[in-house]
Amino acid sequence: MVVDAPAKFPTEKCLWRSGAWSLDWPRRTKSSKGAPMIPSRSVGGLALLVVAMALAGCGATRSSPDNPLSAGGLTPSLEDKEAGLVAVAPGFAVKGYATLTVARFPVTDKLDDEGDRRFAAKMAAFYRTELVRRLRESGLFQRVVEVDGAGYQPRQGERVLKLEGAITRLGRGSQAARYFAGLYGAGRARAQADVRFVEAPSGKVVLATADRRVASIGLFGGDDEDHLRESFDDMARDLAKFLVRLSKGEAPRKD
Repeated sequence: MVVDAPAKFPTEKCLWRSGAWSLDWPRRTKSSKGAPMIPSRSVGGLALLVVAMALAGCGATRSSPDNPLSAGGLTPSLEDKEAGLVAVAPGFAVKGYATLTVARFPVTDKLDDEGDRRFAAKMAAFYRTELVRRLRESGLFQRVVEVDGAGYQPRQGERVLKLEGAITRLGRGSQAARYFAGLYGAGRARAQADVRFVEAPSGKVVLATADRRVASIGLFGGDDEDHLRESFDDMARDLAKFLVRLSKGEAPRKD
C-alpha cells in the first residue's frame, strides 16, 4: 500500500519558485578601513530567508490512490516507486511502438460550479501538456502527439500506443487551513490520475496506472493552483521515468 509521505521540506527548486532566493543574500563588502563587513540590511534578509525556508516547501507528495480504475481486465494494484499503483499486461514491450497518442483527460471528480469546471479544464490541459513534454523528452517514441475527436490516423503498418485516462480526484483544499496546520495535513490540495495505455488498432489495454498526490506545505499555505500544477508535473515526470525503466526490462518496484 502506498502511504501518505511526511511533510516535505523545501528544495532549492522550490525556494526559487517561492521567491525565497530573490532576497538580497548577504554580500561581503569593505569598510572605509578596508575590513570586510556585511551590510546591516542583510540581517533582515537572512531572517526572511529562514522563514521562507520553513514555509516555502513545495509540498506535493505521493499518497494512496483512491479506488483505482480497472481497464481492459487490468486493475492497478502493484506498487511502484514512481508510477503509484500499476498493472502490466504480460508481454508488453514499450519499445514496440513508434507513436504514442495522448488524449484529453476528463475530470470525473465532483465539480460544484462553473468556476470549478473552468479550473478543472485548465488543470487537465496542463497535465496533458506535461505528459506530452515528458514523454517526448524520454526518447521512447518517434512521435508523441495530442489527439482530439477522431484521433490520430496511423500510417500503414505503424504500431500505435494510445494514452488515455481520467483525472478522478481534483481538490483545491484550503489555503487558510494549510497556513495554520499544513504540517499536520490540513487543507490539502489533491490530485489523482488514472491512466491506461491501449494498443491500436486491437484496443487491448497493456498498462494501467493510478497515481495520487497531495500537498499541504507552502509559503502562507501555498497557492492551490501552484500545488496542483506541481502535482501534475510530478505525475507526468514519474510516469515517463517508469516507462523508461520498463523499456530497460525492469519490473515495477516500490523502493
